[in-house]
Amino acid sequence: MTKKCRFHYDDFSDKLFISCKNENEKVYGSVRVLNLIIDFTADNKAVGIEIMQVSQYLESLGINPEILNKLTNAEIVFNQKRDGYLIYFILYAGNQVERIPYNIIAEQPIIL
Repeated sequence: MTKKCRFHYDDFSDKLFISCKNENEKVYGSVRVLNLIIDFTADNKAVGIEIMQVSQYLESLGINPEILNKLTNAEIVFNQKRDGYLIYFILYAGNQVERIPYNIIAEQPIIL
């Protein structure tokens, strides 16, 4: 079962915004890593993300960026790993589902 997140694709600036925070959660801070801006709560939970130049990123993975104009839902899965972070953007467009990986190598954990 998918969780319902808020999302918006701005085709003019080629940015995809995904927010999966609960109503009682507040964004404490943000960090920019490459072409991502990640929003965190006070307890370092990643709850939102902005992906800049998203259509180019999808094309580089062999995914048709037209999915961005047909989105019905979007999610983020954020996993901290030993040497960095593994992020998945899950994009839904009707029956089509694309799981987009994004790997960030970090020498130290991101701490706000």
